[in-house]
This record gives sequence, structure tokens and C-alpha cells, in this order.
Amino acid sequence: MKVLAISSRDLLKGSTQYRIAQYADFLTSQGMTLDFIRRDAIDASALSRIGEYDLVFNQKCLMRTGLSKKILAMSRRTLFDFDDAIYTRAGTPYDLLTAFRVKRRLRLWLRGATIVTTANRELARYAQRYSSSVVVIPMAIDLDTWKPAPRRAAGPVTIGWTGAPVNLPNVERLDPILSAILKRHASVKLAISSGRRPALTCPFDYYPFQPGEEPHFVQKLDIGLLPLQRDEFTMGKSPIKVLQYLACGVPVVGNVFGASQEILNSSNSVAVESDTEWAQALERLITDSACREALGRAGRRFVMEHHDSKAAGARLLKIMAGGANDGS
Repeated sequence: MKVLAISSRDLLKGSTQYRIAQYADFLTSQGMTLDFIRRDAIDASALSRIGEYDLVFNQKCLMRTGLSKKILAMSRRTLFDFDDAIYTRAGTPYDLLTAFRVKRRLRLWLRGATIVTTANRELARYAQRYSSSVVVIPMAIDLDTWKPAPRRAAGPVTIGWTGAPVNLPNVERLDPILSAILKRHASVKLAISSGRRPALTCPFDYYPFQPGEEPHFVQKLDIGLLPLQRDEFTMGKSPIKVLQYLACGVPVVGNVFGASQEILNSSNSVAVESDTEWAQALERLITDSACREALGRAGRRFVMEHHDSKAAGARLLKIMAGGANDGS
């Protein structure tokens, strides 16, 4: 079976990596030929070869309407996958014209694709407005890579956050809370890993982003932070950092709403809203190692049961081969 996967950027981009690239070796081992192409590289020559593929896998690329129609018309089967609320954007909403254009392009793919896959039920509900062939394939990670490290018998408690620079404002708004916590607890440390140093006034250890080093960073943590801004975009997000924390046995303190509720619950995390709740939750976990350990064990167990990349890869293979909920 020959598959052409369309991506917006390189294979290390978060969405592309976790939705298709991480399964490439497995899919190849099962007899698939998997070719990747960036959407900006789709020219007349690439279009002429579309019909050679058994499946075109579009990883949330909303291209020009004319180009999308050609790809849909020339493809034998198509799969459209999206793991974010791409019908909107984080922060400032689109202007009316841009919003109309984005949603029109998305509707074209949702209606035209043979099958639609999403990362969570929140996004699936949106897709089901336009498609009768929608399947949820949860975000998943490699549990052989993302796993707990041996816990220290004693030593400082490390609170941490990891994420892309675009999301740094979320952790920066916790600055007053984190500053107060660190003043009260001299043995507590704060660690941040990102592609840019955050603008925090409190003391912290900064780990510049390095591909492949993310698991080692998360394994250093005792508490993982998940500060989120409540908006339509974030409602549809399954934060990959949450799975990384939990898989490494790290309990989470954070804002829990929308799709994140499909991952986080009272057995593996502490949900907070107000500044007071943030402070109380952090105080509780800092001073109660047994609670941290119980939440961490439950988190690891939950990811093993619901977000293991081996199980997700097998599910994806079946769907790509036309064996589950396929409209063809």
C-alpha cells in the first residue's frame, strides 16, 4: 500500500511528529510505502502522481481551495487528520474574512475526505458536523522513551514546565505565584525547558530546547505545570506535555477544561482555576510526597492504557488500510 503524507513543515513539527511521523517505521514494517511531502512542494508534477497512491494522508493542511479540490478529485482515498482546533486560533480571533476562508477550506476537507481522524472527542464533535466518517485516534507517545526515572529519596522538589516559545506567556503569568512558593520553600526548584528563555522574575533553571532531550528534562521533575488560557482553540487541544508528564510519573497541576479533561482527572492531577487554587495545589504536592507518588503512578497507568503509541499505531494502520469506520 502506497501512502502520500502531506505536512505543513518538517517531520519534527509537533503535530506531524505525533500524528504520523512517529509511526513511519511501524507502518513501513507492515508493508506500507510512506512518502512525505510538504504542502508548499505540491506542484504540477506532484499532482500528476497523486493517483499512484492508495491513500493521501493530509495532516491538517488547509491549502488553497483549487489545490485541495484537485487533490481530493485525483486521490483514490483520502484521510484528513487534525489535532488542534484549526477552525480558530489561539489568542486573537481571525478577522471575519480570514475566518470565513479558513472554515471554508476546512469544510472542504471534512466533507471530501474518505475518513477524518481527530485527536480527541472535542474535535470529533466539530468534524461530525460535516463528515459521517470520523474516528478518534488519541495523541500517543512511546512509553519506552517516556518513562519514570528512579526517584530521589531526598533532595529538592522540582516544579517544571516544558513547551514551545509561543506558549511561554501561559507560564509567565504564574510568576507571582511561583515567586511566592519559592520564597516559602527554599528547597524547591523551578525548571523551564523551551526554545526561548521565559521572562520570569523568580529564580529558575533554564534548559534550552534540544531535540531528543525532552524525556530527560521531564524525568527530572516532581510536579508538572499546565497553565492554559481558556479560549476556543485551547478547548480542542490535547496537550502533549500532559502525556509526557504523566508517562514519566509526574503529577500535573493545571487548568483542566475542554479536551484536556479527556486526559486529566482527580487520580492523576490537581485541577485549578484561581491563583489561590494554584498556590494551594502546589503547596499540597510540595509537602506531600506520598500524594505526588500516588498521582504519578496513576498518571503512568492512564497513559499506558489510553495513549500508548504502539496501540495507537495499530489503530492508525487499520484505519489507513480501510478496515475501520471507512466511508469507502
